[in-house]
Amino acid sequence: MQPSNKDIVFVLKAVAAAYLLTGENRFKIIAYQKAADAIEPLTQELYDIWQNDQLDMIQGLGPSIRQHLDEYFRQQSGSYLEKQMKRLPASVYELMKAPGIGPKKAFRIVKEFKLNNPETIFEDVKKVAQEGKIAKLEGFGEKSQADIVKAIGLYEERGHDEERMTLPVAMKLAEDVTDYLLQNSKICRVEPMGSLRRHAPTIGDVDLLAVCAEEDAKEVVSYFVQYPHAISNEGEGESKGSIMASGGRRVDLRVVPEEQYGSMIQYFTGNKAHNIKLREVGLKKGYSLNEFGIKNVKTGEVQSFDTEEAFYNFVGLQWVPPELREGGDEIKRAQAKKLPNLIQEEDIRGEFHVHSDFDITTSHDIGADSIDIMAKKAQERGYEYLALSEHNPAFSKLSEDAITKIIESKKEAVSKVSSPVHLFNSLEIDIQPDGTLALPDSAFKHLDMCVVSIHSSFRMSKADMTKRILKALTYPKVKILGHPTGRLLGKREEIEADWDQIFNFAKKKDIALEINSATERLDLPENLIRRALQKGNKLVISTDAHAASHMDGIHYGLFTARRGWAQKSDIMNTRPLAEIKKWIET
Repeated sequence: MQPSNKDIVFVLKAVAAAYLLTGENRFKIIAYQKAADAIEPLTQELYDIWQNDQLDMIQGLGPSIRQHLDEYFRQQSGSYLEKQMKRLPASVYELMKAPGIGPKKAFRIVKEFKLNNPETIFEDVKKVAQEGKIAKLEGFGEKSQADIVKAIGLYEERGHDEERMTLPVAMKLAEDVTDYLLQNSKICRVEPMGSLRRHAPTIGDVDLLAVCAEEDAKEVVSYFVQYPHAISNEGEGESKGSIMASGGRRVDLRVVPEEQYGSMIQYFTGNKAHNIKLREVGLKKGYSLNEFGIKNVKTGEVQSFDTEEAFYNFVGLQWVPPELREGGDEIKRAQAKKLPNLIQEEDIRGEFHVHSDFDITTSHDIGADSIDIMAKKAQERGYEYLALSEHNPAFSKLSEDAITKIIESKKEAVSKVSSPVHLFNSLEIDIQPDGTLALPDSAFKHLDMCVVSIHSSFRMSKADMTKRILKALTYPKVKILGHPTGRLLGKREEIEADWDQIFNFAKKKDIALEINSATERLDLPENLIRRALQKGNKLVISTDAHAASHMDGIHYGLFTARRGWAQKSDIMNTRPLAEIKKWIET
């Protein structure tokens, strides 16, 4: 069975812990921690990326670690990574899964009490804690013992499976806590930080920044930890606090005065690799960078910043949009003032993939709202055009003639809707396992365009899946490959396919690749978006809306596009109607 990203993160963190506790070079420890941090938020399986020979596309994986991962994916038993993990008892790594129990603490407890069974480690630790033995260890004490028991309780409460939040879940939690905070008159504003501000597809903890007068900081923290939906106070200091919200979701708050806002939000937004590279730029200029500002190393003078732009500009860099702060080549590009002008929501002029309630006799789900209501929503959003792309009729249950008549009747229904928004008659058509499309040839003449997608047989071989998709892209009226990898976040992995071959063919056929905004999809993933852009492919951002209200969720696809470095010119549905008509007709 192939290891999941979660498995790989566990292995890399375990190796980093083994290195730490056996006195290895600190740079090796940092490298493995950095690699784990790089993989943890990925929404594409690292195993699939490895199969496509694309490990070098993941920022934070050095040559040595890529080599070790390659070996591990080929044969776990006897691999370098497995050998490093055997340096410590397996129960140490298991105990480290509880939040707040680090490698040193876990190793000390396991060693002192000889708790070497990973299957019973949590019960064993709780038992020695109940007997008061942990508190007696040098450097621990009663509070530390209580915190350890609490950490184990939280881990067990989550069902031994601490999953990352999807972006919408994290955004909703952040909004709820922010609404509560802003009821306090001492707080000027609250902003997200960390992976949430970078709009990563999945989020670990929610990080927030509150701005208030310096003398009010402690009072603001005290107010924060009293959040009504908090199940525990995880820590409270002069200018920071942590809570565990319902559902076992951690929320951390930092409090700063206005003059330190820029440096603080910068420090806690970029990932570790980004901030390391940024600090290296500063050091070369004689500056030390931290969350409070920039210090002149020679004079000791500290410069504060109330905006991020001023912070980046001070060290000679172009401001880096949060979505790009992943430790790749963004710092180098910022030095050369060559960062992309990322797409904005106001750039979107229309949509190509929405579902109405037109009775198309499909075996899939239909939309909740009429064509007219969908058109009105598009008008409300200021769109110039909208493609109604319902699922194809049930191909195996209806005759060719019946299906053709259904598509013809839908064409007539679309044409009868009076709207300033230009409506295209489209379909989302299933790509069958052999690559044929689930629509008879006679029906295509009634379509303006179509989206083709995989909705079945996801676990075909890489070669067969690639042939399947390429064949589908040869059909007339195909303009978009829908949710290309077929993934469902946390539920279904991506298909295996030769994406370079598919991207090349799509470019040749003038077919766009979809960035699907559905929050369980966010597909294409960001790393494939950037590869597609490097090859010159066209992209579209779609909501796959099954109700008019779903069209407001296009910003999730937009965030994904921005993380893939997409600009306005890269996205087809930023183009004017005349250009879209020309594209569809060719």
